[in-house]
Amino acid sequence: MRSRVVAHFIRGFLHPTEAFIHDQVENLQEFRPIVCCHHRMQNLTYPSDKVYALQELLPPGARRLDSLCYKTARYLPATSARWIADLLQREGVSLLHFHYLAEARFFHRVKLLTNLPAVVSTYGYDVSSFPKKFMGAGRHYLKPAIDEMDRFLAMSEDMNRDLIALGCPPEKISIHYHGINTDRFVFPERSYEKKDIVSILMCGSLNIKKAQDNALQALRLWEKRGTGITRFKIVIVGKGPLRSRLDQLIAEYGWQDRVEFTGVIPYIEQRFPDQYKNADIFVLPSITTKDGQKEGIPGTLIQAMSSGLPVVATYHAGNPEMITDGINGFLTTENDLEGLATALGKLIESHELRKQLGQAAVEKALRDCRLEPQIRKLEQIYSEML
Repeated sequence: MRSRVVAHFIRGFLHPTEAFIHDQVENLQEFRPIVCCHHRMQNLTYPSDKVYALQELLPPGARRLDSLCYKTARYLPATSARWIADLLQREGVSLLHFHYLAEARFFHRVKLLTNLPAVVSTYGYDVSSFPKKFMGAGRHYLKPAIDEMDRFLAMSEDMNRDLIALGCPPEKISIHYHGINTDRFVFPERSYEKKDIVSILMCGSLNIKKAQDNALQALRLWEKRGTGITRFKIVIVGKGPLRSRLDQLIAEYGWQDRVEFTGVIPYIEQRFPDQYKNADIFVLPSITTKDGQKEGIPGTLIQAMSSGLPVVATYHAGNPEMITDGINGFLTTENDLEGLATALGKLIESHELRKQLGQAAVEKALRDCRLEPQIRKLEQIYSEML
C-alpha cells in the first residue's frame, strides 16, 4: 500500500506535448500521486482521476477572484493558495513536486503555507529564456522559488549549469532525466533494407527552437548537389507558428507531393508510435533562439532512438549526453545547413549506415532512458527528502 502521498503541480493539465509529466504521475510505485492544477486543458489527451483543478473546485466568489488574478497578472491569490493547502492536508500529502521552475514560482504561496519539502523539475525554457523575459524581470520573479524550494532536478549537465547561473545552490541540484516509456516505441521488427524512397520524420511543435525549416533547407542543399540517387519523402508531425515558413519553402522547392503534415497526433493514440515505425530517419535540428530559449533533452529524440531510427540532431542543450556523433547518431553544429545536409545525405544513401546508427541508438535509449528505472530514481529522491 502506498501510504506516502506526493502532490504534482502544473498550471494547466495537460498540454499535448507534456506526456513526460503524465508518465511521471501515472507510474509512481512507492508514492500515491495527486495532481493540483490551476485549470484543466480543454482536451482529454491525458485523462486522470487524480486531478484537482482550482477553476473547477473553488467556491464561486473565490473562483472569480482567482480568475481575475490569473488573467491580469498570472498571480495566485491567498484564498486559492489556502484552498490548496487545506486540500493537501486532507489528502495527507507529504511532498510537493513542481513541474517547471515558473510553475514553482506561481504556486510559491502553497510551499510557504504548508512548509512541506518541495522538489522542482526543470525542463528547458524555464531556465533558459524565461529568466530573460521583460528585460531580466523573469529572473527576479523566479528568485523566491529558487530560494525556498528544497531540491531541483536538471535533465542534463547543460541544464545544471543554467540553474547554477540563476543562483541555485549546486548542492540543491540533482541530475535526473525523467525517462521515456521506451517499450511503447521499440520496434524490433525494423528492417534497414535498401529503398528507392526513404522516409524522413520530424516530430514536435513547429517553432523556431525546433528549426524544422533548417532540415528542409539542408535537404534541398543535398538534393542540389546531385550526388545521390535515392529519393526521399518527409513527414512532419505537429503544429505551430513555423508552419507558414515551412509552407513557403515547400512551395519554393516544388515539394508539395513529397511533404506530409499530419498535424498533432495525441500521444496516447497508436498512430503516434506508428509514425516512428513507418520512418527511416529522424531529424531534429534544434537551435538556441535569440532570446535564449532552448530544449532540455527532447522526448521525441529518445522516442526515435527507442524505435531504432538513426537520428540527426545538433550540439544543443542535453543532446550530446544522449548522442555520440557517428556512433549512435549524427550531431551537427546549430544552423550548419551544409553539415546537416551531409549527415542526412549519408543516411539517405546508405541503408547499412542507417542500421548501424539505428541499432546503436536503441541500445543507448534502453540502457539510459527507460521510464521504470528513472521512476525508481525519482522515488529515491523523494525518500531522501523525507
